Amino acid sequence: MGLSCECACDYGNCGWWYEVHTIAKPLATKRTRKCVSCRRRISVGDPAYRIRRWRIATGDVEERIHGEGGEVYLADWYFCLECGVLYHALEKVNVCFDLGTDDLRDILREFNAEYAPKGLPGFALKLPPLAMGR
Repeated sequence: MGLSCECACDYGNCGWWYEVHTIAKPLATKRTRKCVSCRRRISVGDPAYRIRRWRIATGDVEERIHGEGGEVYLADWYFCLECGVLYHALEKVNVCFDLGTDDLRDILREFNAEYAPKGLPGFALKLPPLAMGR
């Protein structure tokens, strides 16, 4: 998608919403998952950031189950430890990207290339230390 300060998928246009947990916790699923950004494998027990997703109920059957305008939960996605930290750092500087499509490492490279002060060789978006919840 490229760098943008205006997201194309805001709450009125996207069709689904998400919430990324702020603390990495060990993956507690029965099988491995892939990081939604870099597509690396996350093994059970490895630290990961959980992404809860949902959308508004559509159609008669979903509305009967969840109520009119009710929320339908979608399958959770996950960020590996590196991509979860990148997500939170990019979010703090209001960089938009397509979750599930864009690789956050590419977005970070593009951000640093675009906004790094010219002539300062060590510039990069400062990332917070890796935090892992217990």
